[in-house]
Formats: sequence, structure tokens, C-alpha cells
Amino acid sequence: MKLRGFLSLLGVVALVAVIYSPSSLGVSTGGDGGTGPADTSPSGTSVFLAHLKQTGYHVIIANDTTATLNSLRGQSFAYLLIGADKALSSQQVSNLTSGYQAGRISLLISEGNTTNSALLGRLGASVSGASIIDPASAFKDQRVFTLAPDFSLFAPSAPVPVGVIDIASPIRFAGPSGGLNALRNVGLTSPASFDTANPTTGPRTVIATGMQGNAHLLLISDSAPFTNDVINYTGGAVNEKAFVDEMVAWVAPTKSTTLVFDAAHYAGAQTPKFQVGIPIGPLVAYALEQQLAGMNTYYSSFPSQVSGFLHGYGVNVSDSLAGAVVGVIILLSVYGAVTRWFAPEKKGKDDQPLPNVERAIVAESRARLDFLQMSRTRSFYAATMGQLYEVLDAIVANEFGKDLTSLREPELAARIGAEGAHRAVLLIARLTALHNYASGKKRFLFPPVLRWRALTRRMTSESEWLLNQLGITIAGGEPTKQKVEYVIREQRAG
Repeated sequence: MKLRGFLSLLGVVALVAVIYSPSSLGVSTGGDGGTGPADTSPSGTSVFLAHLKQTGYHVIIANDTTATLNSLRGQSFAYLLIGADKALSSQQVSNLTSGYQAGRISLLISEGNTTNSALLGRLGASVSGASIIDPASAFKDQRVFTLAPDFSLFAPSAPVPVGVIDIASPIRFAGPSGGLNALRNVGLTSPASFDTANPTTGPRTVIATGMQGNAHLLLISDSAPFTNDVINYTGGAVNEKAFVDEMVAWVAPTKSTTLVFDAAHYAGAQTPKFQVGIPIGPLVAYALEQQLAGMNTYYSSFPSQVSGFLHGYGVNVSDSLAGAVVGVIILLSVYGAVTRWFAPEKKGKDDQPLPNVERAIVAESRARLDFLQMSRTRSFYAATMGQLYEVLDAIVANEFGKDLTSLREPELAARIGAEGAHRAVLLIARLTALHNYASGKKRFLFPPVLRWRALTRRMTSESEWLLNQLGITIAGGEPTKQKVEYVIREQRAG
């Protein structure tokens, strides 16, 4: 099949796929659902939730925070609040902070703005919402930078993996008198950093920790490390999941610790402000229907037009006979067009014996006649290319003292020039791939071969060209390696 026929066939397949495709052309605007654990958008934390469950934690999704906290009254657990869009109620803040003060509830709070300033104030901290800019960042957006917290202030441990911080705010401490306990900064930006509310350069606190009895507190002013868009990031030396795991391990040192993941303080999925969609399949089907209807109208009146045309010349033909004549003409026209497009070669072109006149003139063996009458298949051409590779391999071994695949471009350039060497290297690479395919070492060819006959002709011509450059020609007719005859076209000096 020729390339144009192959493309036409692909076009038919694409047309059928478009007709039955559920795709539509449309425009949609609107936001996502924030950083909730059930949100699968890039800013959601559904991947973080799944990761917690896969690593063995027992996670409770708190769709009603007050009811969940009441049900766990008196128990020890770790509470996770990741980038909440809504503020906690005063009763919820009181329950969480009193539980933390009693050493029963550990807290992991991700808050980069003033949404939950009341909760942060009770914990002895505040966040202004001003974005930190770090000129030492390796990212194009200098609000994005890497960070490696140091938790050894409280418990000696191995260095924490580096993580990516994406638009954080400075954390300020109110001190022991203003909060439940003294907080410690364990995640600092570089000394060259500053924030949009304070241009003075200096390190800013991004992660802070604290302890109250057996309860641990971790405060981070960025929710990005937990989001679907960042948690799988592994660029450079960054391992975001390991970075997040260390923060979770701070508030939940053992896998037996129950994690309460707040899912009640998020905006929820927003309805798009504007949405319109036009299905593609029905549009294409409608266009085809209109075209076929027009053609049907034209051809339904065509027999009567033919009958009237012939009647003008004195030939009386009924409409039914004229319709039959028109149908035969259309059928033959379609058949001719299809065969001309998809089958341009004459039938039996590959397997016909030589004409009688050549039989009378040329004496041929029975084996040659059988060969000429044999149908050529893809395996035949592949085997031929494999034999051609073996022949060239034997010649190269004799000329250069090494096999064909070990021959390098500089060695060829010394014999046939730089341009010829590049052409020969491409030939050797293609023949090697064909030989591996013919011998079963390779199951697929890339690029694929669409026309084996043309490829065989081209590879044979290129091989003859290479041999000519080496002072050799293909002149024999013996099997495999013996069918190459060495003809010295120029006497070598010496």
C-alpha cells in the first residue's frame, strides 16, 4: 500500500472515531475546590490522603469537625489542617488548643494567610500573608524555593529530605507568654530572602515546631508540599513525599497514631462561571448526512435527466433502464477510483512468469523459473536484507579486519571521505536493524517499513555504491557470501 492510500485509510478511521467520540468543543471558566482531601485538582490533597493510607496510617476524614472532635474526646490523635479556606469556630479552636495543652492532641497546621489567625494566636504564632521572595532560589519564580528543615532541635535525627516551598509567608512568634509554649523555627529561608511586606533581607521562618507533653505541634506557612501538583515532584535532590513524611512523622511518631484530616473547612468545588460545549460527533454526522442527502436528491433525478437527454436524440429509454445504466456507471466509476487509489499495481505483477518471447530467447533453469513465479512476501525481503548484511560484513572483515557493527565513521572517512563515511554509517545502521529483524533478535522496526520492494532496491543500490568506493563490485550469482566477486578496479600502489 502506498503512503497516500495508508493516509486515506487513517482518515476513514479518524472519521469514524470522531463520529462516535464523546468529545466536545467548549469553553469553561471557574476555580477548583481548594486544598481539601477529596479534591483531585492540582491544588487538592487527594494524593496526600492516599499516600497516608498507603504508608499505614489510620486516617479519619472529618467532614464535621466538631462532631469528630467530640467523638474522640479523651483520646490521643494528630489533627491535620492543610490550607483551610474557612476559619475554625471559637469552640473548635478551644477544643484543639486545650487538647494540645493537655498533651493529648498533636497538630499539623498549614496556614499561609490570616484565615485561622485565632488558632495561630492561641498557639503563639502569626502569619502576615506576605509572600517570601528568595533570590537564592533555583526556580524562575523566586517565590518558589527549596528547604530542608532541621528537627534535631528536639530529637536527634537524620537530615530531613529537601522539599519545595511554593509561595510561603513569614511565621512570627508571640513568645512563651503569648502562647501555650515556646515555638522553635526549624525551617528558615536563605539570608538573602525578603518578603513583600518587609524589604529588609534576612532569613524567614517557614516551618516551626513545638511540644506540650506528649503532643507535638508543626506549623508550616505553605500548603503546596501536600498538594497533588507538588507532592510527586522529584526534581534534582528533592523528594517531596519524603519531605512530607518527615513532617507527618513529627506529629505522629508511630503509625498507630490516629490522623484526623479536616475536610470541613474548604470552599468546595466551584461551579464554572461560564460553560458551553458543542459535541463534535453529532456535528460531523450532521454534515455527512446533509451531503449524502444532497447527493441522493441529485442522483434520484439523474435517471430521468438521462432518459430525457437520450429521448432528444431519438432513443426511447424508460426511467428504470436509465436508472440501471446510471447505477452501473457509478459502480464502475467507484470501483475504478478505489482500485486506482489503493491498488495502483497491476494484478499478478510480482508472480507472473517471463513472456513467451523471452523464454524463447533466454535459457533459464527450472529453479530460476520457480523463483520468478514465487510470491514475494515481507519475510522474503527481510531475509534478502539479512543476506546482504552478511555479505557486507564478510567484505568489511576482509578490508578492515573487523565486523560491520564495529566499523566507525573515522575509519571509513580515511578511505572514502567524510561525506561518504556519514552516508555509509547510515547504511550500516539500517542494514544492522534489518538483519536483527530477519534473525529474530528484533521484533519491531523503527522507522517501520511501508514498501519492502523499494527499500530492498534502495539498500542494494547503496550497498553497491559503498562497494564501489572500496574498489569492489557485486558481480556474481552464487549463494550468500560466494555471490560477491572482488574486482580490483585500480591497482594499489606498492
